[in-house]
Amino acid sequence: MQLRDLFAMQAHGGWLHVILNRLRRPGTPGLRLAVPLIDAAMQRMDRHTQGNSAKFDQNYGTITYGRLDVPVSADGSNPEIWGYSAINQDFLREMLRAVPVPLDSYTFVDVGSGKGAAVLMASEFPFKSLIGVELSPALMADAKRNVQRFNTSTGRSIAPEWFEGDFFQWTPPKQACLYFFNNPFPPDLTLTALQHLEKILSADGFPVLMVFRKAPSSSGNYLHHSSFWTPLRLAPYWRVYAANQGANHV
Repeated sequence: MQLRDLFAMQAHGGWLHVILNRLRRPGTPGLRLAVPLIDAAMQRMDRHTQGNSAKFDQNYGTITYGRLDVPVSADGSNPEIWGYSAINQDFLREMLRAVPVPLDSYTFVDVGSGKGAAVLMASEFPFKSLIGVELSPALMADAKRNVQRFNTSTGRSIAPEWFEGDFFQWTPPKQACLYFFNNPFPPDLTLTALQHLEKILSADGFPVLMVFRKAPSSSGNYLHHSSFWTPLRLAPYWRVYAANQGANHV
């Protein structure tokens, strides 16, 4: 973590949330009696974020907000269930604005796009195109309906590309891409997904960026030691990387 990136987390008092979360850890000297007050403050912050997240749907007539439990495999080979929750619009804006590279030559790719919230929000930025990759047919259908509602509400005509199916069966486009991970997989599968993506991208010569929100510790440690990625921003709740292979220097 870099100190400047801690205080770059301005949305919904993110920097304060980090500090409070660390203060309430067991064994923090002299703060045992303050833990209930810290918990209450963090709960108020989380309620504020949840209420703000719901406003996106209220503003655009979309249905993206809410938490769902979804399977991690289409064929049932993996019985594990993982929680889906749309990104808050203020958090995504904060992360994309923190990328120290012009975005107009990149395609935005949302890995685990759910109901399409991040793809819709990313349309505020000058990406060349938008792609959503989602395993669940039901969530993909919701995402397409949300695009229609968003376009009707805004008078715009965004037209994302969609891949419905297993991320591991998807072929990334041969062009400059920014990959967005909003913690879309369980920890073990996340690490496998990162290694899979590296293997594919290492054969290409296109610039690659990655924005990862709330990476599991195993993936965070892997990214920290990987020779494939160069960290550009390292905030406690999000990270920005550039691929470090061949022509992929930025």
